[in-house]
Amino acid sequence: MITNPKANLQNRKSLRPPQFGLRTLLLAVAGCAVVCALSRWLHPAAVLALSFLAVSVFFHVAGNAIGTRLREIGDQPNPDQPQEAIAVFQSPRPEDFAPVTPLGQRHSLGWTIVVAISVGVASGAVGGGLWTFVAGHGHAGPLNIAVGVIAFAMLGGMAAFATVAFAQVLAGAVWQAMKTPPPDRSTESAVK
Repeated sequence: MITNPKANLQNRKSLRPPQFGLRTLLLAVAGCAVVCALSRWLHPAAVLALSFLAVSVFFHVAGNAIGTRLREIGDQPNPDQPQEAIAVFQSPRPEDFAPVTPLGQRHSLGWTIVVAISVGVASGAVGGGLWTFVAGHGHAGPLNIAVGVIAFAMLGGMAAFATVAFAQVLAGAVWQAMKTPPPDRSTESAVK
């Protein structure tokens, strides 16, 4: 079957505003009623968490639907534009993009991240144990101190990983930006 691309362009639908039917409205009202009924038996924090989960799922599905529709219509010119603008419309070419840098490649963060995590875990464990002992005014039992040591060791390790990894990637990006030569603007102005 041969199709006329101009006819397809004219028949293309644009992104419509969000719409819902009576069934969707009744389902939303029923969901709100269930949440209100659950508030009778559950703690308010649990009801808030369930509501947040439901809203998150709704926005995820709505964003996915809008994104899919935008992807379908995004690479096509608008038929309401003048013919001159449609003739100029084209998909981006590879030379329209910046050159690929090593930042897009995956590589290990190296031994520095292992050392940083070890130091973070050790300092978090010592600090957590001392803080639990001091905050308990000397009456904290071994189990309480052990929980404080483990919890703060995990927090110290995660904080050290996040800090050092971010700093290392940022330093790599700055180094790559300084190493890349600036684009030659003289050839671009001569082409225009």
